[in-house]
Amino acid sequence: MRLLIPALMSIALLVQCTAPSATERPAAIQFEVLSHGKDLDLNPHVAQGRFTVFDFYADWCPPCKELDRSLKDLKATYGDRLQIYKLDIVDWESELAQKRGIKDLPYLMVYGPDGKELAAGPSNRTLPALIQNLNR
Repeated sequence: MRLLIPALMSIALLVQCTAPSATERPAAIQFEVLSHGKDLDLNPHVAQGRFTVFDFYADWCPPCKELDRSLKDLKATYGDRLQIYKLDIVDWESELAQKRGIKDLPYLMVYGPDGKELAAGPSNRTLPALIQNLNR
């Protein structure tokens, strides 16, 4: 009996050390960056049969980094149903920010599987619309 308790404690510790944490991020999910400040035609990148998200961000934007983690979680959850691209506005004066009229970051453009735009705007408005459509 004296040996049973330490053995059970060792097994419990081993299980605790090897069990995946609920806060672990999906490993190695990276999104293709389509632009660094230059405007471009998004239509060739809209994935038919999948939801497509264009994430307009900037490296200096803390909320953009938070959104990136959320998008990685969504990609891990929904997999091939979701295609995500990133576009770095670089700064507010860039061609990309000016031509798209982007005044808030993070900013998303979301397209449905049929290729039609579902939502565009600040992520606090567009992300819920994306999630709602993914769950249909």
